[in-house]
Amino acid sequence: MTIFAMMGLCLLMSVLVGMAQSTQAAGATFGQNFMGCVLFVLAFRYRTAGNGVRITSIVLASVQIVLALSGTARGIQGGVFAVIGAITVVVLLSQRTASAWFKRTVRPEVS
Repeated sequence: MTIFAMMGLCLLMSVLVGMAQSTQAAGATFGQNFMGCVLFVLAFRYRTAGNGVRITSIVLASVQIVLALSGTARGIQGGVFAVIGAITVVVLLSQRTASAWFKRTVRPEVS
């Protein structure tokens, strides 16, 4: 849920920056959240995925923190949301309960 909220805020911030400044500024705002976009796509696999997806998500969220801090240092707006969202994702996915959930046995879905 956090990843979906983070992506929604990213899109909203990009649109607002685009309306207030320029399309180039909107692209820069959206671009600093690139790993958040990858996390968003990966989040759709959480229900059936294993522990590798959890670890990949932690790594991508960590890279997102660095990218968002870098963008914020250069004056690109919207980086604070990306940093807070990525830190939240790292903290939540690093918990023991998340590890146990991703290591569970997944039964194939019957259509």
